[in-house]
Amino acid sequence: MLDIKSSIEKINEDGYVDLTGLISSEIINQINAKVSLPMSQPHVNGQRGYIGSGCQRYLADTMSYGKEVIDVYTNDFLIELAETYAQDEVHLSNYRIYSTYPSEDFKMWWHLDNKIDTYDFENKVFVQKVVPDDKGIIFLMYLSDVEDGGVQVVKGSHKWSGDYEREDFDHMEKEFSDDIVTFNNCPKGTFIAYDYALIHRAKPYNGGKVRTSLFGQLSPSRMPTGEPILLNSRDLLDLNPKQQQVLNFGKEATTLNWPIGSIDEFAKPTQDKKNILSKLKNFFA
Repeated sequence: MLDIKSSIEKINEDGYVDLTGLISSEIINQINAKVSLPMSQPHVNGQRGYIGSGCQRYLADTMSYGKEVIDVYTNDFLIELAETYAQDEVHLSNYRIYSTYPSEDFKMWWHLDNKIDTYDFENKVFVQKVVPDDKGIIFLMYLSDVEDGGVQVVKGSHKWSGDYEREDFDHMEKEFSDDIVTFNNCPKGTFIAYDYALIHRAKPYNGGKVRTSLFGQLSPSRMPTGEPILLNSRDLLDLNPKQQQVLNFGKEATTLNWPIGSIDEFAKPTQDKKNILSKLKNFFA
């Protein structure tokens, strides 16, 4: 049984808590069924789908795919946990459903997320500013079984990461290596919530299965609104006042949705395209 008091104690001590079981297998299967097609096609020229960035695919307009998705992000237990921990009303500042593919080239850096993201329109880049006294909750739920490439956290690092006033911590990996906890070989539905001052990353991996996850960041009211949230009118009628608060009803977004993919992502030939081109060349040779 999940309990707010013991969950808060766990986050205070270790920086994270395992909430696996919070979301039912039925809901997870419903979400997967709704996002399967768009996660297989690029979001371009009117076609709804994913935004490509390196070895990752991010579902565009994540919150528009169904009430099931909204209900995960506004889960009663999760919101009570975040507001008790932050001692403030919270809102959803960052969110995404994404897939990570094994890669020889990509390695996520050790980082924390108590920072403000804004978009620099002139230079077309996201800019981060670390806010050491910011306090909120990040949650991540596996939508697929994960063998490798799972989330890694540095146990207890939320107690000291703010002393450095920086976002990246690769330079300290040897110092905190004994405190690394890795969520590999875990089933879909695995649900981790952690203080976003906790140092974390996705474990680098170069083989095996694709990992698909749902991510969210719940920030206290004193922090900026964050990313735009686009909803389907179909899902609006039954949203209660607390859900509307969490989803930033009536508030202006303070940044853009991340990531913004490069047009080059759609120019990269897939293996299927390479095979077709090869066959055509052989045919006309």
